[in-house]
Amino acid sequence: MKTNILEEIRSLADQSKRWLTLEVEYLKLTAAEKMTLLMGSLIIGFVALLLAMVVLIMLALSLAEVFKLMMNPALAYLSTAGAICILLGVFFLLRRPLLMNPIARLITKVFFDKKH
Repeated sequence: MKTNILEEIRSLADQSKRWLTLEVEYLKLTAAEKMTLLMGSLIIGFVALLLAMVVLIMLALSLAEVFKLMMNPALAYLSTAGAICILLGVFFLLRRPLLMNPIARLITKVFFDKKH
């Protein structure tokens, strides 16, 4: 009877070790998957930001050309720079709802969402 109980305890210990090993492997795979999703989203966001900056530069130059039709070229470029500064100020004031909250939602969704 003692031998049977000892064998059961050994079997239970072996199964517990195996379960713990599988749980650790599952956590590693889940972390790798979530980090891949997060890094992919960040890279896509970075590329979109770079493209948006190119578009903003082109729009600023075209706006300066439109202003040149109405005023001195130096004043046209200065007016364009002022318009961009105003846009940057608005973006700075609205940085929490435009930038911080979406990033926080993305990270929360990636790391804490149970659905795939």
